[in-house]
Amino acid sequence: MDVQHTRDATLLHAIHKILLKEWDPLRIRHIPAMRDEYDDYLPNIFKLIRENSNETEIFEYLWWIEQNILEKKGKKENTLRVASLLKNLQKL
Repeated sequence: MDVQHTRDATLLHAIHKILLKEWDPLRIRHIPAMRDEYDDYLPNIFKLIRENSNETEIFEYLWWIEQNILEKKGKKENTLRVASLLKNLQKL
């Protein structure tokens, strides 16, 4: 396995973990059968991180998902915190 593939796999795993344990607008983290619920958003978040997007851009994407796809009334403070956590993954 090459180095880039390993880094990409590590990044995807880290994104998945943050979405499930920190973001989790559907509150599904403790339901094993639903642990893949946020996987559809991984490619776009991966791309935002790899393109060095800023926290605002990451926040806006997460917030759009919460409001328009999941139809949840999110907490901006939490979504901003999660965007910051995801932004910090750019160091991987």
